[in-house]
Amino acid sequence: MLLFIICTLIKKYSNKNWIKKIFRKGEFVKISIQRIFISFLFLSSLLSMGQNSKLNYKVVRNGNNIGWLRLEKNTDGNKSDLQLISEVKTKIVFPIKISSKESSTFENGKLIHSSQLRKTNGNIKLNKQTNFVKNVYEVSENGEKEKLPIPYIESNLLTLFFQEPTNLKPVYSDKMQRFIRIAKTDDGGYRMVFDKGSSNCYYYKDGVCIKVKIEHSFYTAEIVMNY
Repeated sequence: MLLFIICTLIKKYSNKNWIKKIFRKGEFVKISIQRIFISFLFLSSLLSMGQNSKLNYKVVRNGNNIGWLRLEKNTDGNKSDLQLISEVKTKIVFPIKISSKESSTFENGKLIHSSQLRKTNGNIKLNKQTNFVKNVYEVSENGEKEKLPIPYIESNLLTLFFQEPTNLKPVYSDKMQRFIRIAKTDDGGYRMVFDKGSSNCYYYKDGVCIKVKIEHSFYTAEIVMNY
């Protein structure tokens, strides 16, 4: 659509008669600048319709960088695609390398697809897909399918990186297949408690996540934005 409009404008303003006019004495300011300025504003408004956001983070444990996260959000009209890729190298009892790739697609504010792929030392530990099919959420994992008794999912853990959960509504965990409650903390964060007491606490600036504190029974770490 945008390419078509640009070509139309080029064709219009490359008309020989118009070119002659703009070089006539006294006509350049009145015709050329005015039309080009209007065209520029029009094209700028079209470019703003499609939005792309990219976020980069480092993973820190005991003061050392042990990994990274990259997130991207593409919005086109009423549809948004979110993607996360990450890699973490650490040592708890023995060396561990964890790589992840996650994606989510929302349409009209509703989750219609998500996928999670996680490997530890090259071995697949999680490979799960969630799809909204015939008004029902269906989860596929290890060759099996399960329908969820959930009518509507409007946010998940990926959306927390791009939008501050000021309304404190529970957020869906694709891995756990259930909603997790959010509580505001005294230091301005938003804390979510998972199984066995592990938790994530999200911190924001201008509506975008800048840090996540991770507390696990075996370790603690932080995800910190790279500016």
